[in-house]
Amino acid sequence: MVDSKYYTTILSQTFSPCGNYLITGNNYGILTVYNLKSELQSGVDFKDQNLSARGRSYEFEMIRKMQINSMESGEKFLIIGGVGLIVGVDWETIIDSNFGENSKIEPLSISWSINIPSPKDSMLAIDVNCLILNKDDNVLYAGCGDNTVYAFNLECGDVTQKFEGHSDFIHSIDKLDDTIVSASEDGSVLFWDVRCKEYLSKIIPSNNTEIKRPNLGNWVGSVTITNDWMLCGGGTKLSLWNRSMAAPMTVYNCIEDSGIHVTKLMDETLYAGGCSKYFYQLSFTDEILCKIETSPVTVFSCVNQENPFKVTCLAGSSYKIDICTNLNYKMTTLGI
Repeated sequence: MVDSKYYTTILSQTFSPCGNYLITGNNYGILTVYNLKSELQSGVDFKDQNLSARGRSYEFEMIRKMQINSMESGEKFLIIGGVGLIVGVDWETIIDSNFGENSKIEPLSISWSINIPSPKDSMLAIDVNCLILNKDDNVLYAGCGDNTVYAFNLECGDVTQKFEGHSDFIHSIDKLDDTIVSASEDGSVLFWDVRCKEYLSKIIPSNNTEIKRPNLGNWVGSVTITNDWMLCGGGTKLSLWNRSMAAPMTVYNCIEDSGIHVTKLMDETLYAGGCSKYFYQLSFTDEILCKIETSPVTVFSCVNQENPFKVTCLAGSSYKIDICTNLNYKMTTLGI
């Protein structure tokens, strides 16, 4: 019998509000909770030893074994984006000292749900590919497989805004103040004001011949923004754009990849990963500052926090999760 773990893809991760737990969601609809304190204190590398993380982790099963595409951490609820559905799970039902080494896989106890309607004349359910929660006004933004970014009021579950302008599904969204940015399979990056229905500006990275990679396609797999910069990549090369000029300032030819799925801008340092042997730490000038060899062939998710543990977690097309307490080296690898 084939062990399904070898076909596992972890598409999303998040931390509990207290920061003591890492939660991962995979393509089989399994949500795994890791006790970070135990993991970081143990320092056991599961890649090198025939051990499992079972003693310090436990699992839940999503309704209908639905693929877990995205997650966000709210103060009271873990928010999960699946297929045609967004659900909220009370943290108290999954962060429990009674779960442990001998716990069986439990069904998730759903507190609330929001249905994503299928397009007319279609029986296909819509993937919820990315989520961002604005905790100030309790609005959830969801980038979906029907080419739309939705804004939901979580107090009532109603759609307060629909951002429609892409011609293919949404890979990634980011938010800064009143600006939403979305990256799509259609090869475009759109900037939106959360108060308006129409997008403010549009960037197509593949229109730049230095960025375009015809063999990989024009899709944009990830985007992140600061007040001054936009970092994006996908089938197109990783590139850093000056937002005020709407022009690329740096094209990253120094990295080896077959598609970018993760971009981050933190503390004046750039991070990127995807279909590559490495997760990269980069300067603003096409220079590799550090690279970490990853367990997944493709990294789909990177989450980081400062407190109570400074940690970065990398996951993707593997049952293994790489844990870094700083991004100069890999501390340990967790196994699902």
